[in-house]
Amino acid sequence: MLMRQLWGLLREASAVAGLVLIWQLATVALAVPVFLLPQPVVIAQALVSNIDLIARALLQTATEAGLGFVGGNLLGLVLAFVFVKSDLVSRAGLPLAIGLRSVPLIALTPLLTIIFGFGPLTIVVMAILISFFPALVAGITGLRAPTPEALALMRALNAPELLVYRRLRIPAALPYLFAAFKISAPASVLAAMVAEWTAANSGLGYLIVDAGDRYRFPLMWAVIVSATALAVAAFVAATIAERRVIRWPVESA
Repeated sequence: MLMRQLWGLLREASAVAGLVLIWQLATVALAVPVFLLPQPVVIAQALVSNIDLIARALLQTATEAGLGFVGGNLLGLVLAFVFVKSDLVSRAGLPLAIGLRSVPLIALTPLLTIIFGFGPLTIVVMAILISFFPALVAGITGLRAPTPEALALMRALNAPELLVYRRLRIPAALPYLFAAFKISAPASVLAAMVAEWTAANSGLGYLIVDAGDRYRFPLMWAVIVSATALAVAAFVAATIAERRVIRWPVESA
C-alpha cells in the first residue's frame, strides 16, 4: 500500500516536472515576453528573492480562507439540518441561497466592504458565502439519502430522532459532504483572493494586483504559483480528511 502511494506521488511529480520543463523550453524557444509568460526559472528567482513578502501574504490568505471555509461549512450544515427538518423552510430558503450564490464574486466585494468595512472581516465573509452553498446542497442530499426502508426500520424500533441522525442520516451524508469540502476548500482560497483585490492592502490577491500595476511580472507569477499551490494543498487536505473519516466502501454511480 505504501509503495503504491509512493509510486503514485512519483508519477504525479514527474508529470508536473515534465510540464514545467515544456514550459521552460517553449518560452525560451519562442522568446515569449516576460509580461505574457515568464520562464519558470525567472519565476523561481522572483519567488526566492521575495520569499518573506510572499510568505506573509500566503499566511494571511490561508488564514482568511480557512476561517471562511470553516464558517461557511458550519453555516451550510446548520441550514441543511433545518431544511431537511422543515419542507416549508426549505422551499422558502433554498431559492434565496441559490440566488445569493449566483451573484458574481467581484460584484459582492464592494457591497461587503461597505457593510463590514475594509479589512479581514470582509474577506472572511466572502469566503463564507462561497463555502456555505456546496455544504448546504451536499448536506440536504446526504441527509435525505437513507432509503425509506431504513427509515421505516428505525421508526419500527422506536429510535429517537437523534439516534436516527447519528446512526443513519449523518453517515449517509458524509460522502456528499466531503465531496462538497473538496470543492469549497480551493474555492475559499479564490474567494479570499478576490476580496483582497479591493478590501485589503495585503494578502495574495492584493499582491498579484500590486505586482501587475508595478509591472513586476515575475513577482506576479510567483504569487500566482503560490496561490495555486495553496489551493491544491487545501484540496489535498480535504481528500486526506475524507480518507481518514470515511473508512467504509462508498457506492459510486
